[in-house]
Amino acid sequence: MKLKNTFPSGISTIVFDFGGVILDVDLSKTVRAFEALGVKNLSAAETQVGSGTFFEANERGDFTRAEFWQKLRERAPELACRSDAELHAAWDELLGDFVPARIGLLRSLRESYRTFLLSNTNEAHRETFLRRFSEQIGGDMNALFEQAFYSDLLRAVKPSHEIFEKVAQLAGIVPSETLFIDDNAKNVAAARECGWRAYQLVPGKESILDLFE
Repeated sequence: MKLKNTFPSGISTIVFDFGGVILDVDLSKTVRAFEALGVKNLSAAETQVGSGTFFEANERGDFTRAEFWQKLRERAPELACRSDAELHAAWDELLGDFVPARIGLLRSLRESYRTFLLSNTNEAHRETFLRRFSEQIGGDMNALFEQAFYSDLLRAVKPSHEIFEKVAQLAGIVPSETLFIDDNAKNVAAARECGWRAYQLVPGKESILDLFE
């Protein structure tokens, strides 16, 4: 499999975002799950990078998982009587199931490109989606790529230039020969500012399967 000819020539490396590109996500499901636990006035926007909240700090690796649960209880005292397991389950509600055809594509692309993963994520979500991959698909999800980069481990988040510069250095990639695929316009813009080629995927209208032939 190779990129469709509508993409620029000279691409040797593809860096994929995770949520919204490889795995479908729905933040509203997590908001509703916390509402069911009694939390009031939590919005999807508050949980995302760019919010300036402890949710963003969690994606940057500023907290351990236990510290994150404590931050949640401080944000919503209604959760004081809820267990860590209940908080984890609600937090994970946004994560969809793996699509086998997309995984097959990622495996085939390694024959033609260097492929990497670059995801804003956190310890709790990473534990869950790696486990679910093993259960639903089999094997180690990280092995689909030459290397998987996670924001909380890099201590930097998209769309900061810092994270793109770190990945370029650690992976030894040539930005001008690298295509970054993400569903977030700000992340795509930041990648371009760092000299990468970039494409914004529109979930619901297309998938990564539509970009290759």
